[in-house]
Amino acid sequence: MATARRERYRQQTREEAKAVALTQLAEAGTAGISVNAIAKAMGMTGPALYRYFAGRDELLTELITDAYRELAAAAVAAADAADGAAPADRFRALAHALRDWAKRQPDRYLLIYGTPVPGYQAPPETTESAGTLMRTILDACAALDRAAEPTPLEAELARQLEGVPSWAPGPEPDGELKSRALATWTRLHGVISLEVQGQFSGMGFDPAALFEAEIGALVRGA
Repeated sequence: MATARRERYRQQTREEAKAVALTQLAEAGTAGISVNAIAKAMGMTGPALYRYFAGRDELLTELITDAYRELAAAAVAAADAADGAAPADRFRALAHALRDWAKRQPDRYLLIYGTPVPGYQAPPETTESAGTLMRTILDACAALDRAAEPTPLEAELARQLEGVPSWAPGPEPDGELKSRALATWTRLHGVISLEVQGQFSGMGFDPAALFEAEIGALVRGA
């Protein structure tokens, strides 16, 4: 019983520390995340909090892993909710889930898709949830009809990707499908990243229209 109480307290302390870290992230970006400052906000000493996190990098890993996991879960849920719909509608549901999550939590989105944190090297486990998201994108792309033959450059990229280990769990896709999934990932996240950073402000158009145009082009295979 005492062991269970200690473990609950440990988990509660870690979750509280992560919540404070997210506040720091929103206020000052990744540079503002400080284990000592978190400890002070929680009424603890720095050395006391280091019993729960080995350092800033471990805390960052937790935040990154949580963000990837939640974004992947949102994408999977959207795709599952559209199960039985036309492949294009399922694709659109997935794309909108990515944008909606990013707009709700821009700081967490940019933590995983923004500028890399100087001096931080993400451990392999952070890629597991990212792989789940890529699997969803691969499946959505596989269901779409390929409207046109690949261009020579697209064919060359597919050839290069043929021998690259898959970025996702499950069946190994061929190079052509990897190429389409990679284009989907880069084009959707490119628009989303620029939007959440405010890069479209003052340009005189609605970013939602640009995002819809990209979805339409990807659905058509353009």
